[in-house]
Amino acid sequence: MKINLTHREQAEMHFIDSLMAFNSVGIGPELKNEYRRNVKKKKLQVSSLRDVAAILKSSTLYKFSSFFEYSNHKLIFDKTLSILKKREAKVIAWLDNINQLNSSSKLQLTPELGVPHYYERVDIHTQPGGYHGSSYAGFLYHWMIEPFLVHRDHNDGMGWALANAVPTHSYENIMDMGCGIGKSTFPYCDLFPSANVVGIDYAAPMLKYAHKLADKRKKNVIFKQCFAESTGYDKNSFDLVVALWLFHELPRSAGDAVIAEAHRILRPGGIFAIMEGPPYKELEKNYSPLSAFMLDASGKRMSDPYLPAFFSRNRVAMLKSGGFSHAYDKAVHRELAAEDGGKKNLFGSYPWWVTIGEK
Repeated sequence: MKINLTHREQAEMHFIDSLMAFNSVGIGPELKNEYRRNVKKKKLQVSSLRDVAAILKSSTLYKFSSFFEYSNHKLIFDKTLSILKKREAKVIAWLDNINQLNSSSKLQLTPELGVPHYYERVDIHTQPGGYHGSSYAGFLYHWMIEPFLVHRDHNDGMGWALANAVPTHSYENIMDMGCGIGKSTFPYCDLFPSANVVGIDYAAPMLKYAHKLADKRKKNVIFKQCFAESTGYDKNSFDLVVALWLFHELPRSAGDAVIAEAHRILRPGGIFAIMEGPPYKELEKNYSPLSAFMLDASGKRMSDPYLPAFFSRNRVAMLKSGGFSHAYDKAVHRELAAEDGGKKNLFGSYPWWVTIGEK
């Protein structure tokens, strides 16, 4: 759906976009420089995110950057809602017009599904209503994520990073858990054009937007509304199950249930692959304690309550506990921070971190 913005709306969105970019490529590098100067000047020994926290707790620049990040997210969400509500009838009609004869994708909704208890009081990523509480959730996420990533993910690069990291096989049935608006799902349509590709999510507003985006891009996907903990599919139904940036949004018990469900629906020899940032211990040891701290602090500040606990877990052990006897980690090239070696990326130059289990 093309939404024609007024000149004023365009100017306001461009201004907010520039603020978000400045936080990442302007304030971010200077904050790193200030941190490194303090470490060098005071001859500090830094080995953990707690050490970094002790250094930055008195930093005016860090306090401002934290406020700036939170405020910019609120600005873009508020402006997006303002734009959409002025066109409410047209936007809602477009979202509700599903499963047309010329649709390349299909949408299966379950209105009685409800909301996972762990999201009932959480507006994840500070998004108003979270993923389920606003009819505009798909728009809110899509219009936020592009400027947040400084427009470095136009071509679904994160989705492609995971898709290219899975073991090379001829997969016939593929599931993307927590597919959101579909950007993590679409690469599998291109890599495996004859495969049956399914994207699942609990949030109907996200799935409606994904359905429309898939039709626009002519992707053959079946989108289904269900919980990742209990998909409703028969056991041994899939060859490949993936999850991109899902597990940091789940409490431990839910994450473990999702792993068990992935194991159940996979055929013998099937692959389960998840992608997130590296665990804190990996960041602290082999990359930068500052990156570990920035992730941890952002999760706590930006309504990502389950992120710190997940990034503290051993993911190989996590998959093995869920039934995957053969599991391993794999560092994957991170294009979002590759242009300048991560110097202008707020969170650093570490790779994506893929954990793979074979049934």
